[in-house]
Amino acid sequence: MNRDALGRRLRPWGMPIGALLLLTALAAWAFASPVGSSPDEDYHLVSIWCGGGIDEGVCDEGTGDGERQVAPALVGSTCYAFEPTLSAGCQERVPSLADQEQVLSDRGNFAGSYPPVFYAVMSVFAGDDLARSVVIMRLVNALLFVGLGAWTYALSAPRLRRGLVGGALVTLVPLGTFIVPSLNPSSWAVISAVVLFISLVGFMTTTGTRRMLGHGAVAALAVVLGAGARADSAMYATLAVCAALTCTVVRRRESLLRAVYPLLLGAAAAGSYLSSGQSDAVTSEASGAFQLSLAAGILVDVPTLWVGALGGAGLGWLDTAMPTLVVPLTVGAAAAAVVIGLGKVQLRRGLALLGIGLAAWVVPAYVQYLSGQPVGAYVQPRYVYPLVILFVIIAVLRVGRGEAGGTWTRTQRILLALALGAANAGALHANLRRYVTGVDVGGLNLDSTIEWWWSLPISPMGLWALGSAAFLGAVLLLTREMEERGATVPDSEGRPATEDEPHPVRG
Repeated sequence: MNRDALGRRLRPWGMPIGALLLLTALAAWAFASPVGSSPDEDYHLVSIWCGGGIDEGVCDEGTGDGERQVAPALVGSTCYAFEPTLSAGCQERVPSLADQEQVLSDRGNFAGSYPPVFYAVMSVFAGDDLARSVVIMRLVNALLFVGLGAWTYALSAPRLRRGLVGGALVTLVPLGTFIVPSLNPSSWAVISAVVLFISLVGFMTTTGTRRMLGHGAVAALAVVLGAGARADSAMYATLAVCAALTCTVVRRRESLLRAVYPLLLGAAAAGSYLSSGQSDAVTSEASGAFQLSLAAGILVDVPTLWVGALGGAGLGWLDTAMPTLVVPLTVGAAAAAVVIGLGKVQLRRGLALLGIGLAAWVVPAYVQYLSGQPVGAYVQPRYVYPLVILFVIIAVLRVGRGEAGGTWTRTQRILLALALGAANAGALHANLRRYVTGVDVGGLNLDSTIEWWWSLPISPMGLWALGSAAFLGAVLLLTREMEERGATVPDSEGRPATEDEPHPVRG
């Protein structure tokens, strides 16, 4: 058997193996930090354990509506926050939350500041063993990311697959790899951003009934995930609906009828945003009349939030700085993917891209202006991260038959994979170092002078090697889609998914 024949036989296994490797890489990140490591996790832990309502011995009523009685380990797990030289060894090991005497806490989603769905779902996995429960929740979110992405991939034709694979992977490091397998509601916001636009375009353009229904189901689930986690994610879902319809809807009866479903999803997302406590959480602190100098300074500085989402800002409680090399690699990879993907852009996709780009600039600038603070003091990179993902996805995919671009050469694919793999390895090592020993200890070897670690059969150094290798392998395998001009992987109806399949529905 020659090399080409062997390659053809192994090709169908590339994507499933790549997905498993990506899940392995995210699982490594799930174990790369202790309980309480994601932003405001003390708040989210209490909200999760109280996500099912009042539960005797778990989440008891407090002295007022804005308080609950919970185990002290839930509110005291962040002893190392804002102290990067302090390892997670400061945490008290708690065999069972039930053995602790409850304390009063006002840190929780008791007033409905956040949508309740994320907390209610995560509460299903909450038990007496805090560490075990947290790890399970992280792995569930990692599995949700990979599983929903794989489902969307299987339903999609090649042009959409390129947007899904290319757009998601080049924006994943390091914020995505950290926040997806975490207890922060932004995990679901990221998952929603990755699959919603692709599924909506697939719903509008596919010619198969089963695939249309499948895309519709994914889109509905993505809206529930986003709107059920954060109010701003609900707003982003509405923007994704507008962008998808801009790219696909035509003045034909069937197309207009199909557009009703995305419009209903968009309306539901908008309603969720407007009814959430987060939507009016920011009140204007800018005194008096419009301040041109403040607004101009904010607009100029907003791009630092985009760079922050790709590694320019710290992880965790913003106290885990990334190695210097991470930002050039991640920003360079994202920029390269956008430039390669643009090619010959038709007007409608160009308008969608312009709209999302303006939203990524104006929305955080407006919120930041209302806060009266400079960029970085209120709006955090993870808040605009879903818009960055959406922008890159739209840039990478192709919708119309007359569009060009989006296909990578093998050299480009390998270089981008190596860049992302190196960035992930550096980010994962820095994250492990921050919690295993604190950043006051240097060197490559994470196994020396360990101050904190899980009860696992693998060491910090072993986890780093596993996570780094798995991510590099995943990117190398998954991005093969980016250089293929005609995929032969069958769709959900057992037919080959051809290059020309996605097009506006004919009436």
